[in-house]
Amino acid sequence: MPELIKRNCKNPDAYLDEQDLKDIAEAKEDIRQGRVYTTKEAKARLGIQ
Repeated sequence: MPELIKRNCKNPDAYLDEQDLKDIAEAKEDIRQGRVYTTKEAKARLGIQ
């Protein structure tokens, strides 16, 4: 794990693995590209009322 992540994490049992970092990078790119949903839209897509 990158040293910066270890240093900024106050909970020694919590860490980000490589898959977590990949998922975060993908989410950031989705946001940059405008691929986001409001809470109302997400609930409708998931069928939650």
